[in-house]
Amino acid sequence: MAGAAKPIVLTQSTEGLDKAVLKNADGTTAEVYLHGGHVTSWVSGSKKEELLFVSEKAIFKPPKAIRGGIPVCFPQFSDFGPLGQHGFARNQLWAVDTLEESLDGATLTLLLRSGQEELQKWPHKFELRMRVQIATNGNLVVQPSVKNIGIEDFTFTFALHTYFAVSDISNVEVTGVQGLEYLESLVTPRRKEKEERSAVDFKGEVDRIYLNTPDELRIVDRGNRTITLKKTGLPDAIVWNPWIEKAKATADLGDEEYHQFVCVEAAVVGDPVTLQPGQTWTAQQVLSVS
Repeated sequence: MAGAAKPIVLTQSTEGLDKAVLKNADGTTAEVYLHGGHVTSWVSGSKKEELLFVSEKAIFKPPKAIRGGIPVCFPQFSDFGPLGQHGFARNQLWAVDTLEESLDGATLTLLLRSGQEELQKWPHKFELRMRVQIATNGNLVVQPSVKNIGIEDFTFTFALHTYFAVSDISNVEVTGVQGLEYLESLVTPRRKEKEERSAVDFKGEVDRIYLNTPDELRIVDRGNRTITLKKTGLPDAIVWNPWIEKAKATADLGDEEYHQFVCVEAAVVGDPVTLQPGQTWTAQQVLSVS
């Protein structure tokens, strides 16, 4: 195997931020920044395509969160709590916890532990790990876990805010949601409704929190590809596209970039997680493409 590419390479971005590049035997790659514990790229070895969207206007300058990829929302999704939007995990510098390499691929685990800065924002001691793996079949596996290392219970919400790259949002539908209750986030306060359609399509802004969703959802990009999202421990799913006006109002998103992505976010929101001292919560998201 002399001269073979290493399954994991620790390097720096052009902006000087630490990141890891993972690669498996079929050429599938993933890129993970230590800033935010943030997956920014998943390139299929079979299709030779980038499957995650990152804005051309994304700001790679801490503590700003990176626009695109898979932001980690912890200990709060959106405004479901007293903290700022989506909590603080996506804004913090994580550490490399473990590296696992084999001829078939690579697994990286990053760690965010409650320090002085985190405790000032949220007075609970925790360890948050993100295990990122490229499987032998090219699937992207992300496994978050949260451990309570303090002496009191704490409660949190969580989401993997995944931005999927698409040919055009007009070609996209999200399946697996028919008959589900959802929270409509385009009204204040949010209103609970029921999804009657067999799939979500996009003819304007969409921002919905689907509750108690199936363990498998599909992002169908008609005439292009289908991405299957399988999840455990993440019962809810947010479907979001900002459309025209919100794209224009978002500084780190191009005016026309709403055409290029859809967010389908595996989450636990409707029934927040409570951990007693010493307890650990684990979840998993597996992405595959066909």
